[in-house]
Amino acid sequence: MLSILPQLLVNSLITGSIYALASSGLALSYGLLRILNFAHGHIMMIGAYTFLFFHVQEEMSFLPAAIFSTACVVALGACALSAFILPFMRSSSLLPLITTIALGTILESLVSIFFGVNVRSFPSASASESIECGGVYITPLQIFIISSALVILGVLGFIVHKTSLGRKVRAIAENKPAAEGLGISSTFVMYTVFIISTILGAYAGILVGYETNIQPTMGGSYSIKAFAAMVLGGLGNIWGTIAGAFILGLVENLSIGLDFWGYSLPAGYKDAFAFLIILAVLLLRPQGLFGTVSRSS
Repeated sequence: MLSILPQLLVNSLITGSIYALASSGLALSYGLLRILNFAHGHIMMIGAYTFLFFHVQEEMSFLPAAIFSTACVVALGACALSAFILPFMRSSSLLPLITTIALGTILESLVSIFFGVNVRSFPSASASESIECGGVYITPLQIFIISSALVILGVLGFIVHKTSLGRKVRAIAENKPAAEGLGISSTFVMYTVFIISTILGAYAGILVGYETNIQPTMGGSYSIKAFAAMVLGGLGNIWGTIAGAFILGLVENLSIGLDFWGYSLPAGYKDAFAFLIILAVLLLRPQGLFGTVSRSS
């Protein structure tokens, strides 16, 4: 059992990197804007399918395909915020939860119509040969997934904590009326943060296409996993959410990779752990592993 543990830890790091990119976008929009976007996983799916269209069907090279797919996702994020979120936030902060579920259903149906419902993958996903190191196998693509995720998350942290934009975002999150009184445009900040969130999700979707496969129904599953990571780390806590994403990846890989008293779980059961984590954390520690209990008088 222990001989396979190093390989499972590497697999957990790969899975956790993808989950961290996806969930950090969700945590960014909720933690700073209080927007709970349940279409986030579907935006991941759109990012993967637009890249598939430009890279595979239109035969563009990687960089132009990535640029065009990013432009599509940015436009989608701006439209989603304008039509499905902001008009309803004025009435209730809970309404966007319903409207983004509706948006996710619309996006899933559109992709099914234009691309079909069959499972797709990027051709180069099977072209990488594994590198063996101490009994652990990893492909150059998987090394790229881990390294690019760490770089992007590091840049995200720099933007939030060290730049003028980050200070404006944190000011809006802390006290919106006071920030607006100082001349900070809350509309500009909301659009910027939400578009960054969608770009993170879209890039995670592209990595999913390279690492495994994509299908129109993947959006709901990844929305739940991103939400599970956010609940585990603490709602709105970006760094706790990233840690929760890696913990979720570890739990999933250990649960299907290890034998328990001679019995192993089928791979199809790993998605259930996201729901179990949500239920367990909400029951035992509602503020999350890295969250704090807020007190009111």
